[in-house]
Amino acid sequence: MLQIPLDFELKVNATFDNFMAGDNAILLSALRALSKSKNDFIYIHGIKGSGKTHLLQALAHQASDFQDYNLAYLPLDTEGLTPELLSGFVGFDCVCLDDISSIIEQINALDWQEAIFHLYNQLKDQSKTLIITGNEAPTGIDIQLKDLKSRLSSMYIHEIKPLSDEGKKAYIQKKAQEKGLMLTEDLAAYLLVKGQRDLNSLTQSIIKLDAASLQAQRKITKPFIKEVLGL
Repeated sequence: MLQIPLDFELKVNATFDNFMAGDNAILLSALRALSKSKNDFIYIHGIKGSGKTHLLQALAHQASDFQDYNLAYLPLDTEGLTPELLSGFVGFDCVCLDDISSIIEQINALDWQEAIFHLYNQLKDQSKTLIITGNEAPTGIDIQLKDLKSRLSSMYIHEIKPLSDEGKKAYIQKKAQEKGLMLTEDLAAYLLVKGQRDLNSLTQSIIKLDAASLQAQRKITKPFIKEVLGL
């Protein structure tokens, strides 16, 4: 069973099969096997667009196929969330809190930290699983609650390693293929050199090129990429 906030939908393509692991194969294997294990406490950090959300949503997709495995996925940057919401996740087999970095600057940041601290302890006592993502490792986040910082630092900490340029070119071509676009390796390299290099931005570039190509009925070329993306 899967539980996510109201008015929130998982990305259809955010699956394990669609994740380009690169140097993150060990983490990918560990997440795939989570439904078979207990008492895993994992903290995943990496720069924006490195694939943290993709991995948690992939885990959520996987959990939706299991009747005897209850997973809660909560993107902490969702507007209108309150710390009290976390008390409802006690008893789940796995709780995924996406982007702890987004709550640190909030007015009620300490309330959130206390709520996460209590959730951590309750899940630990029940031998359940907790996965948290952030832009930085626990030591690099301004967490006021020392007990929470200690708990986070004791988790299995994994930094998502960015894809190499070759990996990013393959990622661009894969995303283009999903849209039915023919994007040569040369064009993928051009987009990587001229545009923003994080995976979120690269994905958005492919979406824009797809829409513009359909509207203009034009093939993807370097001049077309430059025109559409303003490079």
